[in-house]
Amino acid sequence: MSGVQASPGLGTRFPLLGLALSVLVLYAIVLATLPPNPYRFAVALAAVFATGYCALALIVGDSVPLSAGEILAFSVGLTILVTSVSALVVSIFGIPITEFAVLIIGLPIGVVAWYFRRPHGSSLAVVTQTARNLFDVSEYSGPEKAIIAALLVGISVVLVALIALSTILVPPVLSPGLTLAGPDGTPASLPTAFVVSQPKEITVTALGGSSAEVFNFRIRLVPMNATGSEPFHPIPFGSPLRMDPFAEYALQITIPAERPWTQLWTIAIETAGTYHVRFELLDAKAVVVAANTLPVTAM
Repeated sequence: MSGVQASPGLGTRFPLLGLALSVLVLYAIVLATLPPNPYRFAVALAAVFATGYCALALIVGDSVPLSAGEILAFSVGLTILVTSVSALVVSIFGIPITEFAVLIIGLPIGVVAWYFRRPHGSSLAVVTQTARNLFDVSEYSGPEKAIIAALLVGISVVLVALIALSTILVPPVLSPGLTLAGPDGTPASLPTAFVVSQPKEITVTALGGSSAEVFNFRIRLVPMNATGSEPFHPIPFGSPLRMDPFAEYALQITIPAERPWTQLWTIAIETAGTYHVRFELLDAKAVVVAANTLPVTAM
């Protein structure tokens, strides 16, 4: 398989740098404007490969003769290497590993590669010659041609499968949660200053998962200076719910599928001090799966 050599009027061995840079710019635009979809996934694949192609152009330049097939192979390898290193680098600086993080590295590589290695001759002629050389397998034996054909078919099948999988809508997995609200129905009116033995109202809303589940709901009064090793003592239900330090009230509740469970609680604190009123949801294994805490002062 012969390579595309630099020659007058035909530019360099990397004639697709303009296209690669265009793909990276297009991907930046698509990433910023469109939600995840199959088309964005296809552009992402092209952008990731373009990053490896541009990186190879920067590393090799015009000093090492490569065939079109070798350029393709090295581009794939550098694609994997550059994207992995990019994700590692941005994570070191505290940037989440997302598609944007990879683009932060890929787009500058594309710009620099296009500036230094862009073809100066007829781009169309160079691209045409590159395509011919890439698929020129006349020098290979019959078995080698069969292997190449099998690999191309396999790659095509995998790409089609990946794009098809991206179109499948996976239902979101809902996790339990707890929200608190004051008398006006918003967190802004939550009571934080209590008068000893005087009740205050707190509305608790528990959110379940995708199916109906049974939880243990628990309310605890935890002093601010608690070490975490102190035992809690149960208290009976009442309205108001009268709580002293390390008091605990628990009951079993069933939260419907994808629907909230809401309960108004009237709480009175019997001892002056600063506390956390802690609301918790526990699963069947007594593991806390959701919690919300309200800091209060009782005087």
